Amino acid sequence: MKKRTRWPAVVMLWLIFILMIAGIVYVSFQSGEESKELGQKFIRHLPKIQQIENTREDMDNFNYLFRQGGRILAFLMIGIVGTITIHVTFAGCNWLFKTTITLMIITAIACFTEKMKVYIPSRHYSYEEMMLSVMSAVAGFLAVSVLTLLCKALKGISHLITASHTT
Repeated sequence: MKKRTRWPAVVMLWLIFILMIAGIVYVSFQSGEESKELGQKFIRHLPKIQQIENTREDMDNFNYLFRQGGRILAFLMIGIVGTITIHVTFAGCNWLFKTTITLMIITAIACFTEKMKVYIPSRHYSYEEMMLSVMSAVAGFLAVSVLTLLCKALKGISHLITASHTT
């Protein structure tokens, strides 16, 4: 992709990436009660949950697991979209540079959103939750990076095969 024709994709990727981060920050910086209420509102609208008679403890446990699943998915997507964004933005740069920058950015986002919870009423910092966020973002990063490297390797092999047939 030429530099001139790539800028709309770069702008769009950055916009999506920043909006995703804003969404995570919004949800992460709610008070503990607001966060639980948001999760419970969503859970109440799930058809299977409406049919089952649950105790308050069951609902609290399901809500906690549901929010953790949401955290994993959100940070997985941050890792995927962030990696694509950095790689498209800095297409002409060294792969090691792009990889290092990407890991620093997605790790900082995961750590920041958890660490700042100490300043929010009824919230607390959790090392385990921070590591869950970091590992999810890194999993997204690895998925894109491995796929990128695989495509480059296949392209290189294809060029070698093509070159050997022309001689």
